[in-house]
Amino acid sequence: MEVEAYFVKLREHYADIPEKQAFLLSMDDLTGIWDCTRRNAQLVLRRMEDHGYVTWQAGRGRGNLSSLTFRRSYRDVFLHQIKSLVLQEHIHEAWRLLDSYEDQNLQDEVTAWIASQFGVRQDLDAKDVLRFPFYRPVLDLDPAHVIRRTEAHWMRQIFNTLVSYSAREQQIEPKLAHAWECDASKKRWTFYLRKGIRFHHGKRMTARDVAYTFRRIQTAAPLEWIPAMIERMTVISDYCIEFQLYTPNAIFDHFICTERYSIVPEDHDERGDGNLEAIPVGTGPFRLIENNESKMVLESYEHYFEGCPHLDRIEMWVWPNYDGDLLLQVKDREAQLLYNEAPSTMGAKPSLRQVEKGSCYLTFNLARTGILQDIQLRQAIHVGLDRAQMLADLGGHRMCPAGGFIPEQDERPFHSEYDLAYAMELVRTSSYQGERLTLYTYEMISNEQSAAWIQEACARIGIQLDVVVVPIRELASREVLATADLVFAGEVLGEQPDMTLMEMYTLNTSFIGNHLSPAGSAVVDQGIAACLLEEKVENRLLLLHGIEEALKQQLQVLFLYHNIQTASHHPSLGGITLNAWGKVDYRHVWVRRK
Repeated sequence: MEVEAYFVKLREHYADIPEKQAFLLSMDDLTGIWDCTRRNAQLVLRRMEDHGYVTWQAGRGRGNLSSLTFRRSYRDVFLHQIKSLVLQEHIHEAWRLLDSYEDQNLQDEVTAWIASQFGVRQDLDAKDVLRFPFYRPVLDLDPAHVIRRTEAHWMRQIFNTLVSYSAREQQIEPKLAHAWECDASKKRWTFYLRKGIRFHHGKRMTARDVAYTFRRIQTAAPLEWIPAMIERMTVISDYCIEFQLYTPNAIFDHFICTERYSIVPEDHDERGDGNLEAIPVGTGPFRLIENNESKMVLESYEHYFEGCPHLDRIEMWVWPNYDGDLLLQVKDREAQLLYNEAPSTMGAKPSLRQVEKGSCYLTFNLARTGILQDIQLRQAIHVGLDRAQMLADLGGHRMCPAGGFIPEQDERPFHSEYDLAYAMELVRTSSYQGERLTLYTYEMISNEQSAAWIQEACARIGIQLDVVVVPIRELASREVLATADLVFAGEVLGEQPDMTLMEMYTLNTSFIGNHLSPAGSAVVDQGIAACLLEEKVENRLLLLHGIEEALKQQLQVLFLYHNIQTASHHPSLGGITLNAWGKVDYRHVWVRRK
């Protein structure tokens, strides 16, 4: 235990005694308060005196009491302790300690000090360091198992895929492969790799790494759609690899642009240097050097094949439920970059703002028998959820009611059919007999708020829901999804919305896919099979919209609302744009200095 912790414990015990007023106590009193030996108590007292926290005068003679004087306030020492933890990079521990203290003024003072640490700074070597807060750690960075947008975004900074999709040009562009081709059957695809690319740990990238990456994904999810489509891979040479598919796929190159197919080194699973999920090795513009519950640290990769990034170092500090309002008040000279993801009542306008492509939704588990097979009960929940009122009650980044995944395709009648009396009548005349249903969601404040709101709304029409909150990785397992009657979740579409939707319906971890009825699964399979033969994105989106409409009409999925993506940054930061996930590509960020 640090000396400050001993001081705080002692100060709490003698809270009524003011500073600079001596009082009497015995060594036995101290050993009892600190639950330690007499020798340890003497060592702690000596350290407290060295720090200037107390003055101690030992009693002379057996049985005589000693004298103690508090020279520093509880508040000052507590503040010093938290600052020391932060500066020693024990940020997670600092938050826990701060939460244990009920003095709001002190909490505000600490929060303001931590906020002042953010922004772009130059270290002693004149390197540009960007430091910003985020509301949770990001420890699951294995591309083969990516299921969240924030993780997918960071993978783009750490890894590369064979080819990438340019949202600006709306076309596939070279990345690790400088050229590629497919034969007339659309079943044989060949990729030609760049030479001289090295992974962050120094290993040269070859076609064997590519083959290993795809075999690894096939092993992790052998029945998953794209991995199962690959009949075989042939390493033609160090810089050429061929994929033979079971069935024609005119857009195979589009699929392998996604983060799941980021190339990892052949020795990925053999490295003995720590947590491979938290600190993976890629070929991207930044390399991970630290990632834990307190912070994530990346440094620019000077040998990046497309040029060294402008930022030298990125630090993401984990700040649970940070207050965006306070951060925006930090001195104007600080070059801030703030993702306003935690629910807040921000008064200042963000610099960047866009409606998120994607939707928060509710699934019904129709993959098993049960009361939810009664479409009248599902209809009751649909018309019993007032989407507009949900947004008014919960606020935050909930932007507008949703009628589908893509805002431009929304059909207002679907989400404006709220009718409380009709919903209650549907429940009364349905086969529902008061059974308690389970509504699952994954850990996230906004999710838990939305699930609680849905629970209350269903109670008003006579349906009893029990809300179960679990980690997202747990919810994404087929076993857990099979036990859930309903799931509240959200899907954020990437730079290629059609690819995101096709993956969403077919992945083993899909919330929607695992809850579809046989009829719903047939609709999805037929629609996606048609997508694979379509080379034009607009035609694929029409087919996917048809899937969405069929699932809506069957009431297999209820769309609830779209979110707004917001971020704030100081004008001195250049190269700032939001991608489809509402994040910034740090490779293009640079600092204006005058």
